[in-house]
Amino acid sequence: MNRYKAVKYITFLLEIVLCYIIQTTPGIMPEVFGGRPILLLPLALTFSVFEDEIPAIFWGVLCGLLSDTNYSGPVGYYAIMLAVLCYTVSILMGNYIHTNLLTVMIIATISMPVIIFGQFILFYVAAGYDYVWEYFSVHYISRIVYTWAFTPVMYAVNRFVSVKTSAE
Repeated sequence: MNRYKAVKYITFLLEIVLCYIIQTTPGIMPEVFGGRPILLLPLALTFSVFEDEIPAIFWGVLCGLLSDTNYSGPVGYYAIMLAVLCYTVSILMGNYIHTNLLTVMIIATISMPVIIFGQFILFYVAAGYDYVWEYFSVHYISRIVYTWAFTPVMYAVNRFVSVKTSAE
C-alpha cells in the first residue's frame, strides 16, 4: 500500500470515528421531528463512490457495525445492507456511471429510504408493535430526510480526500 492510500484510509477512519461520536453523543445533533440522522450511512455511501469493491465493502461493513450498535438492536442489519450497497455503488461508479454529486444524490435518494425503511419493517412492524405507522411518520421520515441531507457534505469531503491522495 502506498503512502497516499494509507493517508486516505486513515482519513476515512477518522471520519468514521468523528461521525460515530457525533451521532451517538446526546445533545450534539438536534432531533428534527423526533429523528436523528444516521451519519455513517451517507459516509459509507460516499466512501464507496471513490473506492474499489473490496475496500468499499470493508468501509461499508465497518460503518454498518457501528450503526448497528446504535440503531438496530441486533448486530448485523446495517452491516449487511451497507456491504451490499457499497459493493453495488463501487461497481456502478467504477464501470457504468459517471461519478458526480447528482448521481450520488440519486443513489442516496433511492438507497437511504430503502435501508432505513427495511430496518423499520424488520424491527417494528415484524415485531408486532402497535401504532407503527404513526411512529414511522413521526420518527422515521424525518430520519430519512435528515440522513439524506448530509450526503452532499460527505461527498464533498471524500471527493477532496480522494483527489488529494491520488497517486501523482
